[in-house]
Amino acid sequence: MTFDDAALARLRGILAKRPAIEIHAPQHRRACVLIPLIRNGAGWSILFTRRSENLTAHSGQIAFPGGAVEAGETLAQAALREAEEEVGIPPRHVELIGRLDDLITHSGFLVAPFAAVVHEPIEYVIQETEVVEVFEVPVEALLDVANPEVRYVPFRGRNFPAYFYRYGDYEIWGLTGRMVKAFVDLIWQAV
Repeated sequence: MTFDDAALARLRGILAKRPAIEIHAPQHRRACVLIPLIRNGAGWSILFTRRSENLTAHSGQIAFPGGAVEAGETLAQAALREAEEEVGIPPRHVELIGRLDDLITHSGFLVAPFAAVVHEPIEYVIQETEVVEVFEVPVEALLDVANPEVRYVPFRGRNFPAYFYRYGDYEIWGLTGRMVKAFVDLIWQAV
């Protein structure tokens, strides 16, 4: 299965017709992430980060660039600001192509994921207090039939199903795995 420019055009159409499910949960802190599609030769990759071990929430985990919404900014503005702060993606090079459904984290955040196309090659500038690594995963690797693996993860005395995506030495799971699954399900409709 190949995710090429024609598939990207179809994905744009799918996202344009599909309103995101917005959750009203004022007891949770609002956050946003950017799911950046990066040109990789003739194809496309998705950018991920590995969070610093020193952070209080989600330390050491594979994530998308993102964070809490600040007073006075829209959800989209927060996603763009966080991507620039964490990995150096200038907002002027980013085209938002759609919003995915809201998700609630176990740590008390209500997260809005935004799919985006980054139109220019980026020289990543990592904010080392939050991010220790940036890497790209070809979309085709996420479409591999071996992905995702579903495993049960213990949390607060119960077992919960979780999606695990493998790419080389990386294992993407948790909230990011849930977002990848939602996004890849839409990509499947476009390829």
